[in-house]
Amino acid sequence: MTTTELSKSAEDWAGDTGRNWLANLQRFESMIQPIGAALLTHAAYTPGESVIDIGCGGGGTTIAIGRAVSPGGRAVGLDISQDLIWSAATRASGGTQSDVTFVCADAATARVTGAPFGRLFSRFGSMFFEDAAAGFRNLRAMLREGARIDLAVWAPPEENDWIRTLMGVIARHVAPPPRDPRAPGPFAFADLDYLNAVLAQAGFGAVAVEPCERPLPVGGAGAAPRDAADMLVSTLSIGRAVEAAGPEKRAAVIADIEAALTPHHVPGQGNMLGGKAWLVTATAS
Repeated sequence: MTTTELSKSAEDWAGDTGRNWLANLQRFESMIQPIGAALLTHAAYTPGESVIDIGCGGGGTTIAIGRAVSPGGRAVGLDISQDLIWSAATRASGGTQSDVTFVCADAATARVTGAPFGRLFSRFGSMFFEDAAAGFRNLRAMLREGARIDLAVWAPPEENDWIRTLMGVIARHVAPPPRDPRAPGPFAFADLDYLNAVLAQAGFGAVAVEPCERPLPVGGAGAAPRDAADMLVSTLSIGRAVEAAGPEKRAAVIADIEAALTPHHVPGQGNMLGGKAWLVTATAS
């Protein structure tokens, strides 16, 4: 399965995709938590900093940033999904995070109150701009000169055991249509030459990239193989062709994904497969 076949048009994060993420929030967040934790450590926030978190989803990373920059700092979570922003705000208020706020807006065009910020963070939230260079130019406009950005973006799918395993199973049953590997989607910045070009066009320099490899609990922490298979087909874009193929085909795919995940299942942890991301740091110039 090639990168071209994995790519797709921009996610409907403001609609069904955002609602699906919210409905499976604990599973999605726990699945990518190992890389998110590595990015937070890499960013090394300190008290007093002002940070905007792009594509904040359920708000977990924004809340963690808020704790790291307190006292005296602030963290703003930005996401296009109103459903996720409502949930994130409720989550933060439950922890009395007065230094954390959330904004529902499109990061490609938003003008956020409180800008310019001194830092920008994004855990898998920066790959979905229809026009990547224009989107990052807007991010640059949110930042003061010299501000640092820290991004986690997926490395190529062939270097990610979890997606390679899923796509290997699905390809035996249905054929996803070929797509542009640089189109908006999870692996849009897998090509570092492309990412570097986008950042340069948007006014960022001093780009540094660090590979990050972690075992990920595919389908969520603690999930059984069958439950994980059903959730992945139901919620990820790679399952759309399966859903369209009808109930018999869907049942066969889920059974095969369950079989593929079972050897990797660790009781109490989940279905542990390798994940690889790029941790990207750059400076607003």
